[in-house]
Amino acid sequence: MAKKYGIEVETIMMIKSFIKKIKYLLYHKWATKLKVLALTSKQNEIKLEIGAGTFKGKNGWTTLDINTTCDLYWDLRDGIPFPDNSVSKIYSSHLFEHIPYNGIVRLLSECKRVLKKDGVFSICVPNSRPYIMGYANKDDTFWKSISSFYTPALTHNTPIDMINYVAYMNEEHKYLFDEENLVAIIKDNGFKNVKLRPFDSELDLKERDLESIYAIGIVDK
Repeated sequence: MAKKYGIEVETIMMIKSFIKKIKYLLYHKWATKLKVLALTSKQNEIKLEIGAGTFKGKNGWTTLDINTTCDLYWDLRDGIPFPDNSVSKIYSSHLFEHIPYNGIVRLLSECKRVLKKDGVFSICVPNSRPYIMGYANKDDTFWKSISSFYTPALTHNTPIDMINYVAYMNEEHKYLFDEENLVAIIKDNGFKNVKLRPFDSELDLKERDLESIYAIGIVDK
C-alpha cells in the first residue's frame, strides 16, 4: 500500500475524515444552530436552498450545504436545522438524485416539518427519460446536444453508457427521476397541489435546463 511520510495513505485519510467529523460536531453544528436562531428571531420569511453547493444566498435566500462557503454549514443526513413551521420556501437543484430513496423520503419529511402551512417546496432534478429514450431508440441526438459533461462519469463507449452516465454518475447518483415519479413522490410525502413547473430564471441554472425537470408543491398541514 502507498505510504506518505512513512504512514499508509489509507490511515491518513481515515485520520483526516475523523478530524473533519469532530470539527463538524463540535464547531459547525453549534455555529449553524446559532445562525439559525438569529434568522428565525429576526426574519418572518425564510427562503432556504438546501444542497446549494458553494454559493452564498442572493435575493433573500439562505444557502445550506456541507461546506464553509455557503451561508449554513450542515449535513442534511442530520435533518434540517430549523424549527417546525419556520421556513416559507425551500428550493433544491440537482440534490435529490444523490440520495437513496429512503433518504429522499426522510428529507422530504424534514422539508414538510420545517415549512410553514402553505409553504412552498420547489425542486429541480435531472430528467432520466431523454437518456433512456436515446438508448431505447438508438438515437444519440440528445446526448450530442449536451454542451458539457461531468468527466469522471464519462464512459460513453456504447449506447448503454448514456444510461450509465445519468444512473450512476461515477457513483454520485443514487436515484433516477422522470416527470411522473417526481410528482408522485412529492405527493406521496404529504404535499398538495404538486405539479411540474417551467424553468425559473430567478432560481434555476440555465446550463442545467436541457436535462432538468422541475416541480413544485405546497405543504399540507
